[in-house]
Amino acid sequence: MADQRPYRRQLKNYLLNPEFQLKLLSYFVGLFVVTTLSLYSVSYLFFWRLGEKALSVGIPKGHVFFRFLANQKADLDMLFIALVVFNFLLLIGTGFIVSHRIAGPIFKLKRHLAEMKSDSENFKLRDKDFFKELEPLVDGLKEKMK
Repeated sequence: MADQRPYRRQLKNYLLNPEFQLKLLSYFVGLFVVTTLSLYSVSYLFFWRLGEKALSVGIPKGHVFFRFLANQKADLDMLFIALVVFNFLLLIGTGFIVSHRIAGPIFKLKRHLAEMKSDSENFKLRDKDFFKELEPLVDGLKEKMK
């Protein structure tokens, strides 16, 4: 006899479609790496050019200005690293939620269609899921089967 209990969420079910969800997350991470490297490159270039300009106007290499510049760059680098870690975690969390809101309706639709009978309950997605427009289509398909 088949288990008639409603589907229960378990930890192993958080990746409903691992291939799709991990691929989407990898796109997010790829964009994150490109933007992070480009932003750091701009910062590095700024401090390098500032040092070059200081040399070109005659400030000697051992001048206190260069220690100040190095300290400012070190401070900015530490802030940058902290922001990279925070933004990466935020991106992964958001990417996971978005991928789940895409994969969840597809997962539920597949399961519903596989188990559909004329007397089965209506197809209903979670409030924040994408593809809410599938609900009336699936219910209309069920009505045509009667």
